[in-house]
Amino acid sequence: MDANPKTGLQHTPTGTALSLHSTRSSIVARGRRDASSAAGNPHYRQAVAHYNAGNFTEAAASFRLAAEQNHAESQYLLSTLYDEGQGLPQDPTQAAHWERKAAEQGHAYAQANLSFRYYAANDFAEAFAWCQRAAYSQLAWAQYNLGLMYRKGEGVPQNDIEAAHWYRLAAEQNFPEAQQKLAELYSFGQGVPLSYTRAAAWYRKAAEQGNAEAQFQLGHLHAIGQGVEHDYVQSRHWTRQAALQGHEQALRELKRREYRDP
Repeated sequence: MDANPKTGLQHTPTGTALSLHSTRSSIVARGRRDASSAAGNPHYRQAVAHYNAGNFTEAAASFRLAAEQNHAESQYLLSTLYDEGQGLPQDPTQAAHWERKAAEQGHAYAQANLSFRYYAANDFAEAFAWCQRAAYSQLAWAQYNLGLMYRKGEGVPQNDIEAAHWYRLAAEQNFPEAQQKLAELYSFGQGVPLSYTRAAAWYRKAAEQGNAEAQFQLGHLHAIGQGVEHDYVQSRHWTRQAALQGHEQALRELKRREYRDP
């Protein structure tokens, strides 16, 4: 299953360095049954030091030692190393094993990734169940994914009101894909009252973060004066921004308007 936000669930991005006190760690902690600091395990601390020094084999070994002591963050990170074949042979079976161990302890990122794994295998019921757990931990991209599943009726009965609810939670955390999807619902009055003004406002938030579909739609709304002032300059600007990212409709629209542009 494609992980593109237009067609399927998003998978967590992998950072280039680990941190004991990152924003990610603070988000993850809210999803654990054990709220103690992730940095409390000495093997975990050693693994992070090895990882940030580029010693991936040593990092993987230390993460495994901590993971075997039931340290959820290490189980999650060990699963990502197995997924990527970093510091040890790539092994999706082992990745899934350690991911589930962390997920069962309430690790929100592991839950969301496990959801993605089930989604890719077309097991939408399990994908939904794990995504829901991560979403309740306030993980924005899990909230977005849950909105997608409600919108498409995958693993749960189709429900635009629930889709709008979860999109909004992620959008309010400044998640651009959720902002774009929420704007789309306002544009059609699906799950929320029809409101071009609100659609334009959410499209703008997403557009300013570089979401190409939102840029194109905001350009369209400016072109017809729906929800925003009719403004050809703004319309051209946002359509061009989308086109620069390869948005096909935006490229066609710019070509069609070519004769009007200086």
